[in-house]
Parts: sequence; C-alpha cells; structure tokens
Amino acid sequence: MKPEKEPEVIDLAQHRKAVQAREAAAKAAREKAAREARAGGSVLGGRKHAGVILLVVVLVLCAIYLLPSFL
Repeated sequence: MKPEKEPEVIDLAQHRKAVQAREAAAKAAREKAAREARAGGSVLGGRKHAGVILLVVVLVLCAIYLLPSFL
C-alpha cells in the first residue's frame, strides 16, 4: 500500500532566509511604530483627509443649529 502523502524535502537554507526576512520585516515595523510614537503621530489618525472631513462635519452641525435662529 502506497502512503497517501509523499514526504517533502525542505531546503533549510531557504527556510532560514525566509525566517530572517520575516524577522527583519517585523523589526522594521516595530522601529517605524516607535519613530512615529516619538514624533507624536497625527491627532486625527492616519486618514489623509481627516481634517477636511472634520471641518465639513463641524460646518454642517453649525448650520443645523445656527441657521434656524436666523430664519
């Protein structure tokens, strides 16, 4: 009877390189996060147009509350 799955041959050098690459990527991500934390980061978060969106929301809310008092 033949085994269901053939044994796989794993290249240990390639496996080590892959592990090192993953570790280097994780380290770079940690360093980037630490750099951004030291810089203070953005108050509004990572969204590119967060300031514009916040401004529009504030203007709409002001219009809702202030416009009826002038009419």
